[in-house]
Parts: sequence; structure tokens; C-alpha cells
Amino acid sequence: MGKQYRNQQYLQKVGKKLVEIRERLNITQEKLQELTGFDTRQIGRIERAETNSSISNIKKIADALKVKMSELLDV
Repeated sequence: MGKQYRNQQYLQKVGKKLVEIRERLNITQEKLQELTGFDTRQIGRIERAETNSSISNIKKIADALKVKMSELLDV
């Protein structure tokens, strides 16, 4: 595993929640890429907790998935 962040466990939970929501909505990483403009590699890094994404990026993802940010962040 790459870089460890201050609260790695929380990032892992957020990433897992993102995968759960995305799969529940039948949205692939490729479709989320279209909706957000983020590279699929970046989406994968967020899901695997390999990056500490900014609040504005999380907001963009939540908007694309049509969920509240709290649904992604309250884990």
C-alpha cells in the first residue's frame, strides 16, 4: 500500500461507501468518470483510500450520484 494518511481507516470507510453507492445505482467507474470528469484511476484511488480527496471533489461525486455528501461521509 502507498502513502498512509492521518485517518486511513476513515478514508477506507468512505471509499467502501462510495463503491456501495455506485454499485447500488449500477454506475460503473467509467460512467462516474463521464459524470464527474475525473479519471477512472482517480476514482479507483478514492475507492481504495490511496488518496485523500478534497471536499470539492467529494461534493462533485455526491452530486453526480445524486446523493447527499453526508451519505458518503457519515460512515
